[in-house]
Amino acid sequence: MTTPSAPADRNRWLAALGYGLLAEVCTIVTIIFISLIYKFGIARGLSDAAYEAFNEKLGGIVGIVGGTVFTYLFARMVVRRISANFIAHGLLVALTAIVISVSGSLAGHHGVPSGYILASILKIVAGWFAGFQGRKPAAI
Repeated sequence: MTTPSAPADRNRWLAALGYGLLAEVCTIVTIIFISLIYKFGIARGLSDAAYEAFNEKLGGIVGIVGGTVFTYLFARMVVRRISANFIAHGLLVALTAIVISVSGSLAGHHGVPSGYILASILKIVAGWFAGFQGRKPAAI
C-alpha cells in the first residue's frame, strides 16, 4: 500500500530541477539589477571599460555568493515539502544550478573561469546542507 505522500515526493524531483533553474535565474537577475543600479544610480558617466570591469568583478562576487545563497534557499523550499531523500533533493537543486551556470559560461565565455569551481563547490555544500537540515529527527 502506498502512502498519500508518495506521488507528491515523485513530483518533487521535477520541482528540484525547477528550483535549481530558478536559483541560477535569480543569481543572474541579481547581477543585472546591481549592475544597473551602479551604472544609472551610483556611478553615472563612466566609460564602457569601467562598467565592464565593474560587471566582471560583480559577476565573480555575486555569482559565487548569490549562487550559493539562492541554491540553499531553493533547496530548502523543496526539502520542506518531501518526506524522504532530503539530501538527494538538495543536491539535485545544486547540480541543476551548476549545469546551467557552466553551460551558460561555455556559451557566453567559451570557457569556464576558475571562480566557477569555487561557486560549484559552494552550491553543492549549500544543497547538501539544506537537505541535511530538512531531515526529520528519528522518533525515540
